[in-house]
Parts: sequence; structure tokens; C-alpha cells
Amino acid sequence: MVSRGAMRVPRLIIILVVLFWTAGLASALEKPFKYPVKVNVSDSIPPRSGIAGVDMASGTGVNWDVAAGQSRGEIFCPKRGYSFAIGMKPFFTSLIGVSKVSSRGGEGSLLSMHGHLRLPDDKTLWDFYSYLRLWDKIAVRIEYAPWTWSGPGHIPIDANFSGMALKSGDAIQSDLGITTFTVGADYDVSFGRDLVFGPNADMHVIKWSQRIARDGGSAMDFSQTILQPAIGAHVRYEPTNTGYFSWFKPYLEARFTWMSFDGLGLSTWDASAGIAPPVSRNVDAGFRLGYKQWRLDGTRNRLFTDVTVEGPYMDFALHF
Repeated sequence: MVSRGAMRVPRLIIILVVLFWTAGLASALEKPFKYPVKVNVSDSIPPRSGIAGVDMASGTGVNWDVAAGQSRGEIFCPKRGYSFAIGMKPFFTSLIGVSKVSSRGGEGSLLSMHGHLRLPDDKTLWDFYSYLRLWDKIAVRIEYAPWTWSGPGHIPIDANFSGMALKSGDAIQSDLGITTFTVGADYDVSFGRDLVFGPNADMHVIKWSQRIARDGGSAMDFSQTILQPAIGAHVRYEPTNTGYFSWFKPYLEARFTWMSFDGLGLSTWDASAGIAPPVSRNVDAGFRLGYKQWRLDGTRNRLFTDVTVEGPYMDFALHF
């Protein structure tokens, strides 16, 4: 009898059986949603009949926490349909541009923020924000940005600030404050399970306050409150991952707004990348790095401005 070698067919059959069994098990364990919800299992599993005084949350195999790699930033379950976040951003800015403040009689000069007024062009500022997400589609946002600059120096030209004459070489102290309170809303439209896109609208209440004082001499204060609407769009990408990498819940996000209203235009944009790992069963700790630009350009009443504030930022937040 001629030997035909070792029989390999049974091994192949065994491998195929194992692969099919593994695929079937994975399908059986697959979640119906991209992210499982954090709920009390006693809300979704009926109590066992005939057993009194048994706490389902402490039963065998029951876990209140979501396994690493399977949770996400929407902390409250879809039954409730809402989530909440609060955060702050250290904003490493560069200030560039010019402004002109006219007096009631029309006197005023175009002054550079750094070259003429000696304001620092680099400074760390802070933004604060919170949002409430409803029905997993609508987010209502509140943002507060108290930006201030101050710098001493000598003005290099003859100029006029709101009717106050300045001579070349005068020692001055310049102060600028741009405080913005923003109320906005987003609407999310999902494209697949990883990509969210939608429009957003904002109403900005901007308090522009500026002061120039000569050493040992006169000073002039100017302030103006600006109401400025803006519309735009946003996009967010959350890759589907497995294992410990998805425990960090990485994402990419970008947003822009723009509108020209009553002679004044406001445009903003930012792009960022972040993570939101859970710190407890109901709280995520958000952290992201991004770059942002804010620009105000045009004339409103006695103020003309073409000012840009931009730079990288970090974002620290808690998601509930």
C-alpha cells in the first residue's frame, strides 16, 4: 500500500467549525447600539419570581459599570435622553489687528493693537462653557469668555482716541477687554454610526471696553455692547474601536460660524482632537487639544474693528 501522507482534512474541518462557532458567538454578544447604556440592570431585568429580598444589582454576573472599550461620552442612558457637560479652556492666544474708536463728533484714529497701543500680542486667556444635550440630537450651549489685555508703552505716532489727542512719544497705559457671553444650539444628524454632522446657531453678547491713559495726564474710557448672531456647522467623528483604546473614547471635532450683521462681521472656527475616559460609572473626564480663531471685522456705531484672536487651546471637561 502506498502512503499518501498525513490526513489533513479532519484538521481543516475542526478549524472551520471553530471559526463558525466563534463568529456565531460574536454575533450573539454584539450590542444593538454602538455604545451600551449605563443603567441599573434591575430596571431592565425583571426580578426573579419566588425569590424575595434579592438585590439584582449585587447578583452574580451583574455589573453596574460598563466594560472598558464599550462605553462612550453619552453618560445618561437613552431612556433619559439627555446629558450634561461643564468645562474650561486655557487659550494660548495671539492678538492681531486694528481698531478705531470715534468720538461723538467723529474724531478718531486707526490704531494697531500691538504696534501703536502696545498691547501684548501673546497671552493665555480662559473660556468657560457648559451644554445640555436633549434627545441625543439637540444641544443647548452657554459659553463665557472674559478676555483682557493690558500693556504700557510709548505711542509712536500722533493719534486720536475717541477725541483724546495723543502725541508721538507719549507714555500710555492701554487696556482692552472683550467679554463674550454666547447662547447657542446644535442639531445633530448622524451619518452611519461614527459620523455626526449638523447646523448650529449662536447669539453673541460682546462687551467691548477700551481705555487709554497718559502717564500723569488724562484718560479716556470707551465701552460698547454688541449683539451679534452667527450661524454655522459642526462635524464630529468617533471611530469604532475595540479593546483598551476605545476605553479612552477618542474623537475628532470641527466647528465654524459666521455672519455679517448691521455692518459688523463675526467669524469663528476651531478644530480639535480629544478623549473622554470614564472616571466613574456616571462621569467622563474630557480632555482635548485644538486650534481656534475668533475674528470681529466691521463697524458698529462708534467702533471700527478688524481684530483676530487665535491660537491653540486645551479643554478640560466633566461629562455627566
